[in-house]
Amino acid sequence: MSKSLDMPKSIMEAAGKEGAVWMPIEDSWREIHDTPVVLKSAFKRQKGLLETIALELKERDVKRILLLGSGDSWFASMAVCLAFERYAGLQAIPIQAYEYAVYGSPLSDVSSAVVVISSSGRPTTTWDALDRALETPAFVIGISDTEYSGNPFLEKPPISINPGATKLGMPTQTTTVTMGLLMQLALILGVQRSFIDDETYADRVGQLSAIPDQMLLMLSSNHGILVSAASHGARHRLHTIIGSGPSYAVAQAASALLAEGPQFTGHALSAEEYHHALRGSTVREGDPVMLIAPSGEGYQRVLDACGALTDLGAHTMAVIDREEQNISSMVDHAVHIPPVDEPISPLLSLPPVQLYSVYLAAERIAGGYERPTLA
Repeated sequence: MSKSLDMPKSIMEAAGKEGAVWMPIEDSWREIHDTPVVLKSAFKRQKGLLETIALELKERDVKRILLLGSGDSWFASMAVCLAFERYAGLQAIPIQAYEYAVYGSPLSDVSSAVVVISSSGRPTTTWDALDRALETPAFVIGISDTEYSGNPFLEKPPISINPGATKLGMPTQTTTVTMGLLMQLALILGVQRSFIDDETYADRVGQLSAIPDQMLLMLSSNHGILVSAASHGARHRLHTIIGSGPSYAVAQAASALLAEGPQFTGHALSAEEYHHALRGSTVREGDPVMLIAPSGEGYQRVLDACGALTDLGAHTMAVIDREEQNISSMVDHAVHIPPVDEPISPLLSLPPVQLYSVYLAAERIAGGYERPTLA
């Protein structure tokens, strides 16, 4: 790890207070900052396997892909749906693993692939979802980062992927690397099926390959902004997070991270739902609101929300493209990310959100808040 990424004193001090947070923030900080290296390695190491999977899906003439997971694995599934739709021409449906285990899906047929994600591989209802998927005619793919004898996600399906990420702290690196590999699979499948042409494939692969280096620079350059935002956010237990399309998946992941780190409530809203049914009127002056708004088709509606939030006096932080000026002129804190094609954007918009949760946890500990007691 480079010197520019040395762990801040605030994180080290907070990490020394045992039992202060649910998940270790020192490990979380390290895993977030190690993600670029792990992601770059995964892109190279798994390419052959992904090409094999794509060829299998092409030969089976798969029309849709169901993506199953719980918690952060489910949110990773949400984040890659647009990539499968735009790059591979597949209908992509994210389903919460327990819901699939209980209800199944008539779409799990011979024309479908089912991806079942469990980074830890530990016994949960996702095991049941995997077993139910394996009983269908669909082609099942398992994903898990944990190698152990008997891990069903790596051993039961006809083919499986081990991204090679770690999760000692909050689910950060594992989520991001899984998203990256699924986006890579979507691109490989798309060019194999001739759904995208060679020129588009080369451009999007180039964007994907550049992500690790861009991520490293972005994480090292936004420390001050995130710390400043956390100094206000740590005084509020309720946060609103707004996004559209794949950015709504990032908002959902942010909601989970707020619970996993500082034990705050994150209210994730799609951009239109903020405007609908008076939900916007629940925000009060000083309330922290996070906007996930890289360029894309949903950007305008998030911009509309930003204007309304400014009028309400909300305390806003936005994750936006580097050259964006409209939202950045209105918010209290702006995290700028390199512009990429919208289906790829979660790979850049999620890491600063992950880091923000770590800084919120550190700030909460520094403020002397006690760990909540479970009833």
